[in-house]
Amino acid sequence: MRIAFVSYETPFAPAGGVAAVMGKLPTAMSGLGAGDVTVVTPFHHKIKKTADLAPTLTVAAELDVRFQSRKIHVRVMRGTSGYLFLQADDADFFAGSPHPYRVTDSKLRRDALFFGVAAWQALERVDGKTPWVLMLQDWEAATTALAASRATRRPRMVLTLHNSYDTAVTDDQLADFDISPAACPGQTVLTRALRFMERKVPTVSGQFALDLLSDPLQSKVLADQLAAPLSGRLIGVNNGPFADLEMPPHVLASAVREDFAPLADWKSDNRSRALKALRGFAPSSERPFWGNRDQMLETASNSLPWFVMAGRDDPRQKGYDVAAEAVRSFLKAGGLACFFFFPMPGDEGLAGLSFLKSLAEECPSFVSVFPFRWEEGFSATLRGASFGLMPSFYEPFGMANEFYLNGTLGIGRATGGIAQQIVPLRGCASFSLAAEAIANRWHASSARPTGLLYSEALEAGEAIEGWKRINDAAYERGEHSTQRVESRRSLPLFQSMVTELFVALRDGCRVSRDPGLYGQMLVEGVRYIEKGFSWQRAAREYGRVARLSSPNWTGLPEVPCKPE
Repeated sequence: MRIAFVSYETPFAPAGGVAAVMGKLPTAMSGLGAGDVTVVTPFHHKIKKTADLAPTLTVAAELDVRFQSRKIHVRVMRGTSGYLFLQADDADFFAGSPHPYRVTDSKLRRDALFFGVAAWQALERVDGKTPWVLMLQDWEAATTALAASRATRRPRMVLTLHNSYDTAVTDDQLADFDISPAACPGQTVLTRALRFMERKVPTVSGQFALDLLSDPLQSKVLADQLAAPLSGRLIGVNNGPFADLEMPPHVLASAVREDFAPLADWKSDNRSRALKALRGFAPSSERPFWGNRDQMLETASNSLPWFVMAGRDDPRQKGYDVAAEAVRSFLKAGGLACFFFFPMPGDEGLAGLSFLKSLAEECPSFVSVFPFRWEEGFSATLRGASFGLMPSFYEPFGMANEFYLNGTLGIGRATGGIAQQIVPLRGCASFSLAAEAIANRWHASSARPTGLLYSEALEAGEAIEGWKRINDAAYERGEHSTQRVESRRSLPLFQSMVTELFVALRDGCRVSRDPGLYGQMLVEGVRYIEKGFSWQRAAREYGRVARLSSPNWTGLPEVPCKPE
C-alpha cells in the first residue's frame, strides 16, 4: 500500500496554508512507518520555485489527457522527496502566477479537472500494481475522485478540507474531460466527489470542523451546499506547528523560574535589531514603505507595546480592514502603541491595501506598513513585539503557533484554530460571553492563560447579512481608494468586530505593562503549543481515517482498523 498526497499547491508553488501543510505532513506520515509517500502536483510553470526545478526533474511516465476534441500531452516528472510534477505541453494550463490560483474562475475549474484526470492516470502509470491510498487536498484535488468515478477498482480516498471553497461544475464541463456525469451526480466538485471518499472527512482544526456546519459565514454564505453531505462526517485533525522555537533556551528556562529579566533583554535586543534594519532600509517601487520612518524610529525606541500583523491579504478572510479601523480608534482615543503591518498583497494588489496606506499617513508616528516580504527586519520585529494580531473572519488553523514560538503573545478573534491555539485570559474586558462560549469547548476555566481571545455577538440575521456583504467584496479598487473599509464601515457586524478588537488592544497594553503576567503567559503559551500540537499526532489521525495498517505503521493500534 502506498500513500499519495494529491495537492494543487505545495511549498514549490505556495499560496497559503495548504502549501505549509504539504511541507510538514507527508514527511510526518513517512516517519511513522507509512513507507514511501508521494506528492502529486501540477508543474506550475510560471511560478519561479516550480520553474527552477526543471533541470533536476526526470521523466517517470507520459500520458495524454483528453480535453474537448483534442489530447494534451502530459509528462510525469519525478523530483526529490517523492514528488511527481504533472507538466502539460499546452502552456495555457497551470499558468497561475504569482500563485497557483491567480487565474480566472473558469480556468481554475478547467485546470483542476485536468489535474484530477492527469493525477489519476499518472498514479496508474507510475505504479499500477501496489494499492494506493490517496490523500486529496481541497476541491482542486477532489477532481481525482471524479476522474476515477467509473473505475471498477478505486483506491481509498481521504478528502482534507483546508477551507470551505468549492466550485460549480456542469455535466458538459465534466464531459469535456471524458468524465461521466452519471457516475458522479451533483452540482459542485465536492458534492459530486464526496460519495467516493472515506466516511470521515478531516479538516485542519477541531473548531473549524464545527464552524463549517454552524458558523453563519461558513454554513450560510460560503458553503451552504456542503451542510447536508458533510453532516456527521467532519472531524478536526489539528495541524502541527509551522515554526521552530526561536527563544534561546536560557531565556525560556529563566522565564520558567519566573526570572523574566533575560526575556526582557532578549526582546529589547530584537527591537534594536528591527529598528536598525528599519533605519538602513531604502524603500523602492518594488518594496514600498508606508508611514514616516524617522517618526516611527523615535516612537518605537520608547517602551511602548508593539503589535504585529502579517500574512497574505484576503479581503474575505484576514481582517486587515478590521485591524486598521480598530487601530485608528485606539490611537484617536489616546492609546499609545506601535503597529507594524506586514501584508503580502493578495488578488487586489497594492491598491487593495490603500486603507492601510491612509492609516499610516494619518498616524505616521505609530503605524508602519511593509506591503512586501521584508526579510531583513520582519523576524526581529516579530520577536520584539508584544502581541501578534489575528482578526480573522475565519481561520481553519491560523498562525498563533508561529507567534508563540517566536516569543510573542497572540490576540485573536475566537474562530477556527485560533480559538484552540490561544488559551484566553478570562479576567479582562475583551473576553466577552461570545468568546467564552467558544473558548469553553477547548479550555478549562482554570487553564493558565496564554493570550487574548475576543468575539462579537450579533443577532443571526444581522450577522448573515453582514457576512454576505463582506463576502461579496463589491467595492471599487483604486490607488487611493479606501473602499473596502468605507463599504463595510456601516455594517453592524464590521462595527462589532472593530469594537471588540479595540477593547482587546487596550487589554494587550495592560498585559504588556506587567512583566510578570506577560512572561507567565508567554511561558504557558510556548508549553501549550509544544505539548498540544504536533505533526506526528496529526499523521496518526490521518492514518486512522485512511484505515492504514501494516507491520511498520507505528501510527495505529496493533489491532488493524476495520472498514466502516
